[in-house]
Amino acid sequence: MNTSTKLTVVLLLVVVSITSLKAQDGLLQQKNWLAANSSSDLLKASYASNTSWEEKQAMVSEEWQPTPAPAPHIDKYYPRRGTDNFINVYVGLNNYLEDDKIPSSNSLYSLDPINSWYLGLNLDNVTHVLGPLYLDWGFGFSWQEYGYQNTRTRIDKGDNSITFYEEMDISGRKSKMTVSYLNVHMVPTFSFGRYRSFRVGFGMFAGYRIYSQVKYKYDDVDGNKQKDKYKDNYYINQFRYGFRGTIGWDFFDLFFNYEITELFEDDVTAPRLNPISFGVIF
Repeated sequence: MNTSTKLTVVLLLVVVSITSLKAQDGLLQQKNWLAANSSSDLLKASYASNTSWEEKQAMVSEEWQPTPAPAPHIDKYYPRRGTDNFINVYVGLNNYLEDDKIPSSNSLYSLDPINSWYLGLNLDNVTHVLGPLYLDWGFGFSWQEYGYQNTRTRIDKGDNSITFYEEMDISGRKSKMTVSYLNVHMVPTFSFGRYRSFRVGFGMFAGYRIYSQVKYKYDDVDGNKQKDKYKDNYYINQFRYGFRGTIGWDFFDLFFNYEITELFEDDVTAPRLNPISFGVIF
């Protein structure tokens, strides 16, 4: 099961759980109403011996109405006091900077932005500090794919070195590196106003690498489709940290991550790359 499929399954389970809870809440409200109104003239009439089952149900349904859920507002996201928590999904794109610039398209490790996805699942919290100041903090997982623009790009892990080279005798279809992390973040945020408010935050995040691999899809010299997958650390930094910025309005939020630590370990001969990620928070 690939990363996208896993995330889809998680989201479906969350939706099913919410739907089930809403249905159970409706049944509980109806049960409580029946208990509170068991002596009412309407209820007695609805259960008279000469009343059919369909008529009983119709009379009860007309009398009982579920309590409407409160309309969503910004206080559920940025509370007046205390802490509110929720599950967020992060969807975006990855790239990296080399000497403060995106690598040239002629480079073997330059990325195809459309095939370099960032997917995250977080338990996020917002704590009111003072006035418009809040602390956005939380933890979660992220899956980051670095899809190389040259689909014949290969990675060679040598003795304390990482080398990118091009495999010439194939027809490449996909070449990518995938890295997953366990992350934490703390972002001081200003929220201006109670309802549909504009907000902006800037803080730090850190991560611990838990998985990494490279994957190649290609046609060999005989035209047969092949797929290779290699799991290894590839001298990717075990720990990372960097800056995180967020900006939002109403239910819409954007995030931007810049890693101070480089992708590969400092004492390894490898390209010096600082990953960046940006996207939407759902």
